[in-house]
Amino acid sequence: MFWASVERHILAFHSNIIRTKQRRIILHYIPLLFFSLYTPILYFYLIFLYPCDHIFLSTHVRCGSLCYFYSAPIWFIYYDTLAHYTIPILLITLFSSILILRFIKQKSRLKQAIKWRQCRKMIIQLSLVSISYLVFDLPYIIIVIVQSSGYPNFGSEIITPYISHLVYVPPIVVPYATLLSLPRLKYKLRSLLIWKRNRRIIAPVTVVQ
Repeated sequence: MFWASVERHILAFHSNIIRTKQRRIILHYIPLLFFSLYTPILYFYLIFLYPCDHIFLSTHVRCGSLCYFYSAPIWFIYYDTLAHYTIPILLITLFSSILILRFIKQKSRLKQAIKWRQCRKMIIQLSLVSISYLVFDLPYIIIVIVQSSGYPNFGSEIITPYISHLVYVPPIVVPYATLLSLPRLKYKLRSLLIWKRNRRIIAPVTVVQ
């Protein structure tokens, strides 16, 4: 999702950069392949192959945390929290907000010369993505940053029972926001879920002489 936020700027305002095949490979396919494989491979190792014993707590909602979170080096825990969660969320919100401002600025400068209807769909999508991350992820990020700054008990009473569960909302909201900018996919999905009204019915006919 982070690289998609960056790539939108390239596609919208610097599309000439990826006109050649070599540049498309470097700026599009390689980053896309890297981010698609990096996270699944890393967490597959941490969850299933990392040498630690899982401790399940039946009194907790999620039965406790993953064992690597307690046995891995402290530097990796900070790296995991910052590089895989905090920084990407902040950058996604930042790049999405900047892209919205650039579209609005270009609209006023070109005086409706751009296809505003298409841009409006993208602005709605980016707004939903940014708002969902800000509302549901920002409280958790603030608590994690404050706890990492030397206040380990800050927000400890609310982070586990309340705040930590809010981070699962954006992954549910973002796919629906993405559908707003993909009308063809939306119509295809609708055709799969809704029966066609005008169906031809073939039935035997009896001829009476």
